[in-house]
Amino acid sequence: MRDDRAALRCAGLLCLALLLAAPAPAAADDTVNLTVCKRLVSHLLCKPYGKLSYAGKPADNVYIIGFFYATKESQMLCAVLDDGQIVLQDRTWRAQRWVFPFTKSGACIVTTAFSPDCGRRKVRVCPPKTAKDVQERRRETFWNRPIPQILEEELKNMNSGQQNATSAPAAPAQQPPAQ
Repeated sequence: MRDDRAALRCAGLLCLALLLAAPAPAAADDTVNLTVCKRLVSHLLCKPYGKLSYAGKPADNVYIIGFFYATKESQMLCAVLDDGQIVLQDRTWRAQRWVFPFTKSGACIVTTAFSPDCGRRKVRVCPPKTAKDVQERRRETFWNRPIPQILEEELKNMNSGQQNATSAPAAPAQQPPAQ
């Protein structure tokens, strides 16, 4: 009986330790920074983006990106600095650091990644679009079209509405009751 209780206690402590050791998910405002970090590491190592993982966040705007490289699990630190630089540093193999200057275009981060094996690539990361953004975009594009095209679409919409209204079967006429 004591062995069962001790085993349950150990299992509970192990679960608690695993939960505390798991990395906290990135906040919504960190999404752009984390994505640009993963894309830079992906291009630098010529690895598919999906093979990289988020391993943790030791400080503000500093992320740990995990990946499998050569024969073991490896990690890189990525810091997105306010002065317009992204710094990548290898934590596993050797002390090597890469610095990528970036610019902000609205809420988007734009930088250029270079790798001897994969070449040069422009990296642009924007925050996910919200329903409000999509609605605003739709409103903007509506009025940027030529007026005849807008009128033609409105006419088609009106005609299709009338066809549907007139194409419904007519209700049978009621006949007066026979005497």
